[in-house]
Amino acid sequence: MKFIEQNAWQYLSVKLPAVGAFLLLVIIPLLQWLVDFEIIPKEYHGYITGGVMVFLSWLGKKIYQPKLHQVPLGFVAVTAGHSNSDPGAVNGKFKEAELVTKFRNAVELYLLRAGLTVKTDGQGTINLPLTNAIHIIRGSSTAIEFHMNAASNKQANGIETISLPKDKKLAKALSKAVAEAFGSRLRGDEGWIDQSQSAHGKLGFVSNGGLIVELGFISNEAELSAFNEKYWLAAKAVAEVIIKHEKGV
Repeated sequence: MKFIEQNAWQYLSVKLPAVGAFLLLVIIPLLQWLVDFEIIPKEYHGYITGGVMVFLSWLGKKIYQPKLHQVPLGFVAVTAGHSNSDPGAVNGKFKEAELVTKFRNAVELYLLRAGLTVKTDGQGTINLPLTNAIHIIRGSSTAIEFHMNAASNKQANGIETISLPKDKKLAKALSKAVAEAFGSRLRGDEGWIDQSQSAHGKLGFVSNGGLIVELGFISNEAELSAFNEKYWLAAKAVAEVIIKHEKGV
């Protein structure tokens, strides 16, 4: 069971019956006087008192309260790892910074279509440095940056999301979405890597409340190929996870 609102008093469907109950303290003696002097039939006493409460409860549910239906969501920050001046890991003509920028743009598009407010570290091919990304994510309700792993072992593979423990559930959901889209496996604890256990050490983006999604290994030809063929599909899956998280679904 999930309570939808802790402060029930803000609803008119609660306030009006309460006011009605107070008014009945005045109305009931009056009704009794009317009954005693046979001005109204005795059975009308119960009909009137009950009818007042039912009507006020019904009225409270019918009156629209716009402030209670406008629950603003925070903004979502989606950023791309590295920058235009720092390509990150490279495999032939493919540069990590460029690949994750495309992924960021695709995720942003799906989030905007869902009506979410989104901030990014650049538009189009622009990928601003980490210092800009950290500034952008301040005040966000969700902040996610995309990277790709690399290793000297060309067989190294898998999807992982690095975060603080408080974001463990979201991290796992993001990794799962990417892994299923690319046909990859999950690394770490079902796709989650605690920053304290990360091979990358302490990360500024994560320390400031963000999550870093590693979209596979650019050094692995199969994962690189899957990324290039299906990154729009994976971006849509990631966006759906973010949307559900933002809406508390």
